[in-house]
Amino acid sequence: MPALLPFSSARADDLLVEDSLRVLPPPPIPTLLEKQLDQLRSFYDSAPTEPTKSGRFYRKLLAGYYRDLIPADASVLEIGCGAGHLLAVLPNRDVVGIDIAEKQIVAARAGMTKGAFHVMAGENLKLDRQFDVVILSETLNFAADVQRILEKVQAVSHSRTRLVLNFHSGLWWPLLGLGTALGIRAKHPPCNWLSSTDVRNMLSLAGWEVVKQQGRLLMTLPCFGLEALINRFVAPVLSQLGLTVFQVARPLQKPLEKQTVSVVIPARNEAGNIEAAVRRTPSLGEHTELIFIEGNSTDHTWAEIERVRRAYPDL
Repeated sequence: MPALLPFSSARADDLLVEDSLRVLPPPPIPTLLEKQLDQLRSFYDSAPTEPTKSGRFYRKLLAGYYRDLIPADASVLEIGCGAGHLLAVLPNRDVVGIDIAEKQIVAARAGMTKGAFHVMAGENLKLDRQFDVVILSETLNFAADVQRILEKVQAVSHSRTRLVLNFHSGLWWPLLGLGTALGIRAKHPPCNWLSSTDVRNMLSLAGWEVVKQQGRLLMTLPCFGLEALINRFVAPVLSQLGLTVFQVARPLQKPLEKQTVSVVIPARNEAGNIEAAVRRTPSLGEHTELIFIEGNSTDHTWAEIERVRRAYPDL
């Protein structure tokens, strides 16, 4: 039998005091990506699951192009599927949709008789299977980290996978803004307004090669059948004026070289924000380099930069 050691009530009080005075570590600071994802999740969880009348017509037009691009027997993953309205009008049976908002996924599960749906951000994509086709329909312009999504798609792709995406042309920004103001178009979070060249470059960095690009849709509202004629015969000729840009990409066959990233941060009178900028910058590529440009500050910004540099020698 082990010996019992004396334990006084005074010692117990001392331990309680020590516990009460123990300094807890500060809570982790959310990264900029996490903050942006939280904002997007909050927006779409409060957004309606049913599109406007014009939105339904627009999705019907999009579905026509997607049916031409995707074989009917292909397995399909849609990132940012919302309530599943696009997948619902495709003939494919083996479909999976992911969306950051639980409300949208609940609606998709309730309204779809096929497929599987998961609450998941594209930036955190993790599925244990591969797909023939991955759809990003107007997702990139609202994404928190476009590059990360394009890289994550590689994990669910095989050598013959096709990444099919569409996004709005910046030429239509004034009209789309007017449509939102008039209630014709649903409200959306702030838009990245990426150009087709921007998306091509990011696809290349993520290991994708664009094999097809086309601008489509000059009329997205019903007009006694006139929209069908214009979209079919005029839009291909004036493709640079199209509302939406379609791109089809395939995985690059050669292995990707490891990339390093330099982040340039202008800093003038920002002494209180230097360490936070370092802590919140995510790891990018094989190595992340932070370059502070001190702008002749009147506070101790430069001294703080030097202090933080010593405190984080790995950067």
